[in-house]
Amino acid sequence: MTKILCLAAVLALSGTLVSAQTSSPTPAPVTTPAATPTPAAAPSAKPDLTGTWTLNLGKSSYDPVPAPESETIVFSKTGSTCTMATTSDNERGKEVYALPFSTDGAETPTPKGVFADTATLQYLSTKGEWQDAALILTQRIMYQNSPGTLKSAFNLSADGKTLTRTMHISVDQGEFDTTSVYEKQ
Repeated sequence: MTKILCLAAVLALSGTLVSAQTSSPTPAPVTTPAATPTPAAAPSAKPDLTGTWTLNLGKSSYDPVPAPESETIVFSKTGSTCTMATTSDNERGKEVYALPFSTDGAETPTPKGVFADTATLQYLSTKGEWQDAALILTQRIMYQNSPGTLKSAFNLSADGKTLTRTMHISVDQGEFDTTSVYEKQ
């Protein structure tokens, strides 16, 4: 695409220079495929994140946040509703939960009963939206009875085999950033 645009610019500039150097009347512009302006780029295709993804701890970075011992996430989609189901073994024990969301920027409340009222970490809602080819999930949480937010960007590798999640955590204890690398199963 870049080569076509550069060629179009060179051809357009060449035509201007040739016209300026000749004494004959300037002919009407001729439209050629290379000189035809290209329409604005179509929105980038949204990658298909559906499937099962297993955490690769060796490629992930959690410091200073404690890393899970293991984690699997499953993305699924039914109609306009997406779900991120997570199974994680971490310092809080084994956690298994599924969080619904849409990708239209609307906030989706977490259904009642997904988390016990006494759970250290509770997801209250999830808002999903696409920014270019990245899925952005913004989640309102309660951590140790205090409100907080998690903002994650999920980026799929070109070969579709690696999913990288960069997450910014904002809680009463501070601001933290983690990177989790998952492999397609």
